Amino acid sequence: MPDFEQVKYYLLMGSVIFLSITIFFCLMRAALGPRFSDRIIAANIIGTKIILLIAVLSLIIGQSYLVDICLIYAVISFLSVVVLARSVLEKKELDSESESGAGGVQNS
Repeated sequence: MPDFEQVKYYLLMGSVIFLSITIFFCLMRAALGPRFSDRIIAANIIGTKIILLIAVLSLIIGQSYLVDICLIYAVISFLSVVVLARSVLEKKELDSESESGAGGVQNS
């Protein structure tokens, strides 16, 4: 019967490999996505998977300080996606206003 620590190690390494592969596919979606919303969602998923990857690596090497890094990375990832989405929405609003004309401004 295999040792519990050995099974745990192989399971965690398998999850690291799986997360790495799925991060690569999300990176492809972020680069090739047909719409900008696909790219934002892919960037958010990449951030979440990297947080999971750091947490799993924390379990593998037995260092609990990496969990703190996960929390900091989660806050930074969330804020970056919010700022990116907000800037795109503002740009689309400016584009739609310029297409509609003067936007209701009258010359006196």
